[in-house]
Amino acid sequence: MKDLGYEIADTIFIFVIDLLPGMKRFIAALLLPLLALSCGAKGNDGGNDSENTIPPVKVEIFPSRTVLVSSLELGTTLTHKTFNYPKNTEAVARAENLLGQAIDCIGQFTMDWGAGNTCPSKGNYNFTNLDKRVRLIRRLGKKVVLTFCRCPEWMRRDDPSKGKDAAPRVDMYDEFALMAADFIRHFKSEGLDIYAVNVWSETRGYWSHDLGRWELEDYAVLYNKVYAAIKQANPDVLVGGPFMHIESSPKGKDMSLFDGSISSSDRKALEAFIQNAVALDFFSIDRNLMENADKTPYGRNQVLSYTSFNGVVHKQLRELLEERFSDVPVWVVDNQCLKGHYPVEVEAAGLASMFRWHLLGGAAYVDKWQPEDEGSESTDTEQIAPEGLYTHTDSEDGARPLPSFYVFKAFRDFFPRGTRIVESVSSSEWVETLAGEHDMMLINKHGSTHNVVITVDGKEIETTLKGFEVKTIRYNE
Repeated sequence: MKDLGYEIADTIFIFVIDLLPGMKRFIAALLLPLLALSCGAKGNDGGNDSENTIPPVKVEIFPSRTVLVSSLELGTTLTHKTFNYPKNTEAVARAENLLGQAIDCIGQFTMDWGAGNTCPSKGNYNFTNLDKRVRLIRRLGKKVVLTFCRCPEWMRRDDPSKGKDAAPRVDMYDEFALMAADFIRHFKSEGLDIYAVNVWSETRGYWSHDLGRWELEDYAVLYNKVYAAIKQANPDVLVGGPFMHIESSPKGKDMSLFDGSISSSDRKALEAFIQNAVALDFFSIDRNLMENADKTPYGRNQVLSYTSFNGVVHKQLRELLEERFSDVPVWVVDNQCLKGHYPVEVEAAGLASMFRWHLLGGAAYVDKWQPEDEGSESTDTEQIAPEGLYTHTDSEDGARPLPSFYVFKAFRDFFPRGTRIVESVSSSEWVETLAGEHDMMLINKHGSTHNVVITVDGKEIETTLKGFEVKTIRYNE
């Protein structure tokens, strides 16, 4: 049974979130811990209930039982607000150092989002800003992932509802593909390796009101043309799509009403793309823990229970891909967890759990949108905490690591691509495990402190997990 102090604290937490749009984040940051303390929750550690009422969590590791070999690489996508204050050289240097430690790949959109207008007219290119970003990524020793989105104004459909995010006109599909190939040839001539290309983003502009789903038959025509053009320009560049958002809950309804299955409308759209795509180097999706439209007041001791939906999604994606693209890896791009709407330690535990499910689902790549918090530039009035790997670089004291940074670093240090993942089980739904041959990760998805007893080949290791703590342990020398 959940501790009474936590029940009260969660209720107050939900109430405060409802009030937050008119409050400053620093007020919320001060108020929430005080409320938790006043209810006996003792901050983020979950109090001392584990000493009296919560039995130890039992974890068992089976080193000889291989689950899979990890293929996971981690990335983040730069935005127009990333490195937006170059004069703050100390903060920028810290940010670059943090990215160097925690990331394998860095993404960049080819238009806007820091790149500017890269093709103001047909055959007329302006690579100035995009080149700076790509050279930065390569200087940091990271793989470059380009997303070909948005398109120049002269190519766009007349779609006022989407504005700059409108899809290209059908009669401009060939022009868009030629432009994409020109970009790849440009970077090749500059000696700048491009690792991969996502064709378009979140299927923007392809929603069909008549079908009640994304019209990916139309998108597939664009995708196929771009795939062929890029491969002709440089066959070594990986090309994938559809970069479609998969709902966490249909139409933003309460997640407790669902089991994580891909909605029927999303399934039909994905099936349409799979049947019409000529070739794929990777199959990319976009997925968050919660929908933007979901206003259900999940308490902090409830919200992370839905990270397991990612495991369901990966299983169903493999089933959809089996007939035509059985060997094509799945990429999760622009992945976000709680977007700063919960305390930073809840965000970090949620990311760790999501990464775990992506890894176990066989994902080859997970990308987090935006590495740095937007700080004072944020337009999200519901944020109560920084969201990103590190704080904003808008001051010389910026670029300080956030808890999510340490989650990225732990996955990269202890579970990189090629790691043999072995079977591990936990007696608690709230404490998740991930084990390699030598190291294991424990993820506490609840605010209560848990004592944990780990058994490996008859030997026991005891440890304590604070509320929402993510901990790595070397269990086998």
